[in-house]
Amino acid sequence: MKNPSDSKVSGSSLVVVLSVIATLSVTVAVSMEYTTAVRHHVQRSEALESAVTIGDGVLEHAFSYWREICRSNTDASLGTSSFANIPLPTQSQFPNLEGFSAQRAEADPTSSHPPTVSNFQVIAIDPQYNPIEDGAALIPAIGQSPVTATYSYLAEADVTLPVYGGIITAKLRRVFQKEQLSPWNWAIFYVDPLEIQPGAPMNVTGWVHTNSTLYTGHDLLTFQSKVTYATDWVVGFMPGDSRAKGGSGPEIPTTPNYNSSLPPAFDVAHQPFGLDSTRIFSSTDGNPNNDSYHELIEPPSGTQTDPLSGKRYYDQAGVKILIDASNHIVIKDQAGNTLSASSPGLGGKLFSVFSSAISTNQSIQDNREATSIRLATLDVGAVTSKINDGTLSPFNNIIYISDTSASQTGGTPKRGIRLKNGAVMPDDGLTVASQNPVYIQGDYNTGGSNPPSNSGDPTRPQVSGYTRKPCAVVADAVNILSNAWVDSNSFSSLSSRNATNTTVNTAIVSGIVPSINNYYSGGAENFPRFLENWTGRTMTYYGSMVELYQSKQSIGRWGSGNVYNPPNRQWFFDTNLQVYTPPGSLPVFSYTKGRWFLAN
Repeated sequence: MKNPSDSKVSGSSLVVVLSVIATLSVTVAVSMEYTTAVRHHVQRSEALESAVTIGDGVLEHAFSYWREICRSNTDASLGTSSFANIPLPTQSQFPNLEGFSAQRAEADPTSSHPPTVSNFQVIAIDPQYNPIEDGAALIPAIGQSPVTATYSYLAEADVTLPVYGGIITAKLRRVFQKEQLSPWNWAIFYVDPLEIQPGAPMNVTGWVHTNSTLYTGHDLLTFQSKVTYATDWVVGFMPGDSRAKGGSGPEIPTTPNYNSSLPPAFDVAHQPFGLDSTRIFSSTDGNPNNDSYHELIEPPSGTQTDPLSGKRYYDQAGVKILIDASNHIVIKDQAGNTLSASSPGLGGKLFSVFSSAISTNQSIQDNREATSIRLATLDVGAVTSKINDGTLSPFNNIIYISDTSASQTGGTPKRGIRLKNGAVMPDDGLTVASQNPVYIQGDYNTGGSNPPSNSGDPTRPQVSGYTRKPCAVVADAVNILSNAWVDSNSFSSLSSRNATNTTVNTAIVSGIVPSINNYYSGGAENFPRFLENWTGRTMTYYGSMVELYQSKQSIGRWGSGNVYNPPNRQWFFDTNLQVYTPPGSLPVFSYTKGRWFLAN
C-alpha cells in the first residue's frame, strides 16, 4: 500500500528539480548573453584595431603623395588646395578587405553602408593645429634663424567597418611636417658618404649629419653633440679606402667617443632645396644643367631645362665676374647685364669697385693637383670698405667669380680664385662663390691681423672689438693658405713652405674627391685643403663645413707627398651661424611624419 508521505516527498523532489532546471536555464541564458556580449565586444575591438591598421596604410599613402608634391614644388607656401588631387586609396591596396571604397567627403551619418574610407584629405595647419584657409599665408613654427621653419599639414582619414548590429569608425589623424633648415646649423653636413678618420685628436663641437653612410674608425675622434646619418653608421673604413677590409693595408677600426646618452643615430635625409637628387640629376641625359649639385656653383648652360634655376649662386649673385683665357674680365649685374664704367647707378659703381679689386695672371704650384694654377685674386678688403661706406648700396653681398677657361673635367688648364686681405668683412656678411677652387690666404673674418687665436687662445678667434660676420665661401674646393704664404715658394719643396698660425672664420661649401681604388678621400678632417708645412702651427677655424658634390676641377687625390704637413686643428662650430646666416639662399628640407592620434 502506497504511503501518502511518499507522494509528498516525490512532489517536493519534482519542485526541487524544476527549480534547479529553471536556475540552470537562467544561468545558461545569462552565460550565453554574456558570451555573446563578450564576443561582440571582442569583434568591435578587433574591428577597431583593423580600422586603425587600415587607417595607418591610408595615411602612409597620403604621406607618399604629399611628400612627392612638396619635392616637385619647393615653394614653402603650398596650401590645402595643392593636395586636393592626391589619389584616393584603392581596393588593390587592401586586397583582403571586401567591398573597399573611398571618398574625399565626410560619410553620411544616416547611411548604414558608408564607404570604408571617408574624409580623406591633407590640410595646411598652423602650429596649434588650426586649419589655415586656402590662399592665406602659411604660419610656420619658426626656429632661431629666419631660414629655420617647420610647415605642418594634417592628414585625415575616417575608416568605417561593419560590426554586429552596426558599424564602427576610427578617425585617424597624423601631422606631416616639412622642415626647412639651414645647412649652417651643422658643424659638418654631407650629402655623400661622410668619413672622419683623424690621425690626431679631433673634437667636433656641433651637429654632424650625412644623407648617406657615416664612417668612423678612429678613437681619436670625439663627437660633442648630435650625430645623425640617413643610411648607416659603420665603425670602420669606406670601401675604396686602403684601410678597409680587403684593402692593401687593412686596419682594425676603433669606436669614436661620444656622450653615452647621444650615440650616432638614424635621421631622415635633409635635401638641399627640398629636391630629390636621385631623380632630378642625370649625367647621361645630354642636359648640361642637371648633372649634380655642383650645378649650384656653375653658370647655367644654354636654354635647356634647369632644375636649379634661380637657386644657383650665379643666379643669386649681385655681381658676376667672368675671366676668360686671355685674362679679360667681364663684370655683370644680377640680371646678367654687362657693366662698364659708364653704366648708370649701381652698375657703374659695381664695375669700378670690382675691376680695381681684381688682379689676374698670378701663378702658384698646387702639389695636390701636381701642377701650377693660374690665379685671379680678389682684394676682399677693398670691396668691404665700399660696401660698408654705402658706395655699393643696395648690393646683396653675394659675389660670383669664375675663370671660365678652366677645364671642367679636372684636366688642364687649371684655374683658381684667391681671396686676400679678408680680415675685415662687410657688416652684413659676405658670400663668395666660384666653380673654380678657391684659395683663402691669411686671416679671414678676424677683424684684423693676429687675433688672440693666433697666439694660443682658440676661444678668441677675432681681435678685440670685432664681431665675426656671417660669411661663406662656396667653391669646387677650398684651400687655406697661411699668413706666411709666398707664391714663389710654392714651387719649392715642402720645407720652403712653412706656415704660421692662421685663423679663418667662415662657412665652407666644397667638393670632395671620394675614397676609391685604395685612396682615402682625406675625410672631413681635410675638408679644407692645405699646401704648407703646418708642423707645430695652429689653424683655428670657426664655421660650418658643407659637402654637396664631388669636385670637378680640383681632383688631385689626398695623400701624395710634398703637399702638406697637417696643422694643430683648433676647429669649432660657429654657433653664430644658427642665428645669422651668410648672404644667399641654401636651405635644406626634410619631410617627416609627426604626431599620430585618433579624433573624437
